[in-house]
Amino acid sequence: MNKEKIARICWNTNGWLKPSGMAGKSKNKYAYEYRVGFGHEEWLLDTTKNYKGYHYAYLQPIGLHREKYRGQTFNISLYSINEETKKRWWLGGIRNVTVTTKEESQEAFLAYKKNGWLTEMEEQIRSVGGKVQELGKTKLEDFFVIRFRPRSLDLLDTPLEFSRRDPAVKATYYVLLNKDKMPKLLSPKKQFSFRHGHTKKKGTTESSYEAHSSNIDLVHNRIQTKIYQQLAKKFGKENIGTEVDAGYGSLIDVVIKEANDKYIFYEIKTSYSVRLSIREALAQLLEYAYYPNRNNAIKIVVVSPNAITKEAQSYLEHLRNRFGIPVYYQRYDPEQEELEDKIY
Repeated sequence: MNKEKIARICWNTNGWLKPSGMAGKSKNKYAYEYRVGFGHEEWLLDTTKNYKGYHYAYLQPIGLHREKYRGQTFNISLYSINEETKKRWWLGGIRNVTVTTKEESQEAFLAYKKNGWLTEMEEQIRSVGGKVQELGKTKLEDFFVIRFRPRSLDLLDTPLEFSRRDPAVKATYYVLLNKDKMPKLLSPKKQFSFRHGHTKKKGTTESSYEAHSSNIDLVHNRIQTKIYQQLAKKFGKENIGTEVDAGYGSLIDVVIKEANDKYIFYEIKTSYSVRLSIREALAQLLEYAYYPNRNNAIKIVVVSPNAITKEAQSYLEHLRNRFGIPVYYQRYDPEQEELEDKIY
């Protein structure tokens, strides 16, 4: 029977599929990720790259003590710490993780090189400003220290926060800990909960693990504030909320509360085209309104500074007529700094 372990991995906002840059990473000038701009664990969950049925990866708590664990197989639970907020996030785990031999690492590395995956990894490092040359300095026999089958992943739908004082994780160093019990996860509410009011933001913001992967920019914040002020005058402050909890750690940009507890959800996008804004907002709005089997909103509205096109208007009408989805578009006028009256 496999031993149950806990391992800390480096911070990442791309789901540990590719490097995500320095946000949330260590500011210790001696830390590897600080010096080179990435961590080898940032590809840990990219199971699209397989060799002979296994995904090969790096895990620092094993890589630092590889000889100690040689030939062993573990069930490993994973967590990560955002070094900027100091919040801890539980990812779930991987079953049947085997420590690779040096020969297996070399063989898998050559397969990565042959398939062009190594070049892809280099491009991903380059895209976040990391030092590409550092990847090539890793010895072939040390490039991969674990392997597992993709079906062995047992991850949470989205990482959940747990307390830094939780006794289940007694150390935060990159060592393999014995897992005696689960930490108490701070699960978000699993249903929509209206809350009126608005907190003006000064810069980029993050809420829940999912939000780390898409920082909200200053333009978005300004638009959100102006829309809140406009709608609060029209409907009353008690009926307008921003950053409203949709459940599952997601936050709705703007919500209007109408009579009989009926709600309208707004999602703000700042993409350069109306088509992209609708594409980006639609999936979020559908989740906010209906996931997993709810009816939280009577209307969902995409907002952006872009003028509507005939094609986009036709698309929204088609969605309403064909599927009965109450989705609309309302332009934010950046000159007047308010929503236009017309809803498409």
